[in-house]
Amino acid sequence: MIGIALLGATGSIGETAQRVVARHPERFRFAALTANGNRDGLAEAVARWAPAYVGLVDAKGAALPQGWGSGAQCLVDAAQHPDVHVVLNAVVGAAGLDATLAALTAGKRVALANKETLVIGGALVQRAARAHGGSVIPVDSEHSALLQCLAGRVGGSGEGLLPVQGVKRFIITASGGPFRTWDAERVQNASIAEALNHPTWAMGRKITIDSASLANKALEVIEAHVLFGVPYEKIEVVVHPQSIIHSMVEFEDGSVLAQMGVPSMELPVLYALTYPERLEDDGVPRFDPVKHPALTFEPVRHDVFPTLSLGIAAGKQGGAAPAVFNAANEAAVARVLDGSLMFARIPVAIERALAQLAGARGDDRDSLLAADAAARRIVQELA
Repeated sequence: MIGIALLGATGSIGETAQRVVARHPERFRFAALTANGNRDGLAEAVARWAPAYVGLVDAKGAALPQGWGSGAQCLVDAAQHPDVHVVLNAVVGAAGLDATLAALTAGKRVALANKETLVIGGALVQRAARAHGGSVIPVDSEHSALLQCLAGRVGGSGEGLLPVQGVKRFIITASGGPFRTWDAERVQNASIAEALNHPTWAMGRKITIDSASLANKALEVIEAHVLFGVPYEKIEVVVHPQSIIHSMVEFEDGSVLAQMGVPSMELPVLYALTYPERLEDDGVPRFDPVKHPALTFEPVRHDVFPTLSLGIAAGKQGGAAPAVFNAANEAAVARVLDGSLMFARIPVAIERALAQLAGARGDDRDSLLAADAAARRIVQELA
């Protein structure tokens, strides 16, 4: 039986993982559970699954049940627990990096829903995986789709965590978010409520804002580069409003494979837990092509959504730039959600942080975290 550490048990991915595991009690069990600050939700999960380890990152000063861990260290402790075989990292933001590194150092598989891990510390993750025998399998729907399209082509030499050969192009799809048809002037005046009104996916607040700005696609392009070792010039983003095709791979001979499915995270979670096998699961939502007769595609409007270009440029620059991009975006989104920054100011905040930290070091964990902290300070000071 596979023991799972579920980091972020009370979030959207965490709840999805609990549904998936509940359908396969003979195959999986939760050996460790953590949450950020949702104590009641975590307590419910603990009562249901009886894990060997429990941790609450932000206990807000309250007394915890005996045996519960707390603080950021509990993520590392859960990831390295001896009963754990797979770490499902569903932590939001930069906080997920140390847990991923800890799991890989312990030689475990990381089912990664925390794309920021690879954006901030892709080189660190690669070194840890190669040095200790751990592995990373993506949970993001787009990267799970790429992996499924690449069946039989993963392996061999290359720079990525899952190196591939014979690939001409990756095509990552974007729903376009709630502002897909809006003109630039209207986007400039968008409200928080409008940005949180995603047309096809039900997600957490932070990633929903990222989808509205297309910051999530920038993060996904960087993640695809780190995972598969494919050059940035071979990774494209197209708008696909129906969110049925999650990604496509074009091979050297011109053949294009696409992975399709209704917008649901249950299949990517299940596939990451069982890869390279497939496990029968009648609970995963089924795709009916008759109900989706029209699949359309549009180019990205980079002039209306500049955050995407900023993120890709940061990825190409390398060093600390991807970490700066991610931190500035996280800080800007936090300010959007607390009402102190307009949605349209997100790219302005990111561009300012990148400009001021262009020469920041990014060759080890400490320098990356220093660049992360500096970027957040710059965004906090933005009027």
